[in-house]
Amino acid sequence: MIIQSVELVALPNAPAYQSKIYRAHLDSGEDIDLFQQHWDVPLPPESLVGLTPEEARRKRTEKMLAVAEGHH
Repeated sequence: MIIQSVELVALPNAPAYQSKIYRAHLDSGEDIDLFQQHWDVPLPPESLVGLTPEEARRKRTEKMLAVAEGHH
């Protein structure tokens, strides 16, 4: 399963800290919610295109760790 596109989607009735999620549209025709948007870890949705969902999650984790360690 490869990500064809990703959009930031607002969740209805979500608390302020959970304003948007990354919704991926896969080559299988399936849509999955990858993870929440983090205001302090800017990750352009288009940077996840072509990855598998697992690779996208790993990329986000690496970016979060880099920000936490001060290596943007």
